Amino acid sequence: MFQVLIDSLIRAAELSFLAVGLTMVYSVLRFPNFAHVEFATVGAYMALLFSATLTLPLWLAAAVGLVLTGILGVVIDRAIFSRLRRASPIMLMIASFALGIAMRETVRAIWGPSPFFYNIGLQRPMEVMGARITSIQIAIIGAAVVAMAGFHLLLNRTRLGIAMRAAADNSQLAQSSGIYTENVIRTVWFIGAAFAALGGVLIALNTQLAPDMGFGIIIQVFAAAILGGVGNPYGALLGAVIIGLAENVGLAINWAPLAEFLGLSTSGYLFIPTGYKAAIPFTVLILVLLFMPSGLTGARR
Repeated sequence: MFQVLIDSLIRAAELSFLAVGLTMVYSVLRFPNFAHVEFATVGAYMALLFSATLTLPLWLAAAVGLVLTGILGVVIDRAIFSRLRRASPIMLMIASFALGIAMRETVRAIWGPSPFFYNIGLQRPMEVMGARITSIQIAIIGAAVVAMAGFHLLLNRTRLGIAMRAAADNSQLAQSSGIYTENVIRTVWFIGAAFAALGGVLIALNTQLAPDMGFGIIIQVFAAAILGGVGNPYGALLGAVIIGLAENVGLAINWAPLAEFLGLSTSGYLFIPTGYKAAIPFTVLILVLLFMPSGLTGARR
């Protein structure tokens, strides 16, 4: 069971970066950015480019990739979404969906459909209380803790963070109070895209790079953001932890007693196949939308 907890923490760490970035953009611009997960793919491939082509150390290549992906997010906002500020959320959502397809297929056209791996060598797992974990996976959890602590300090201890929270609460009132909201929006896009890129690098370190790696976790990311309360970055972090636990615990539970209670015959063992792992957060998402549409930390509307 401790192995399930370790795997859940790793998954939560990976999802938290994308969920927090997604909810940041929503809190300021009030639309679901379906292209957000593609920044994870772009950031991961940029890290691969700089580490494999320019032979930079992977940590430096990842840092450069994060910065460039953040700049790409700002450029995309300036080129597309700034022209649609007064459009309806439906129009913005459709534009983001089309942008996501364009970004994903551009990556596929440049690097091809085959998966890639970072050159990190063979990772020998360590055994902790009967569970196996690699140094890369420890680094993934540590990076999430450090990044979220830094994000908390940014939101609560800096003028920029105060301006971001003011723009998220009421952009018109923030503008009338002397806050230049366009600068806040650019900062939100930069941080959100960079966070997504970091999440993509961490996912690629733990698994592999593929052009559809971002799209493959779009349900999990949206489920985490909605479960925690869309627009609340701390809620998104909580949602990522819950989704990570739900995915791994759901696969580890023997559902035979429940099935027999419902009148279904089993052989004493009934586990969810790993191929249906993505159905777990999708089920959670449906239940949250039905019974708690504002999420765990969202305010009633």
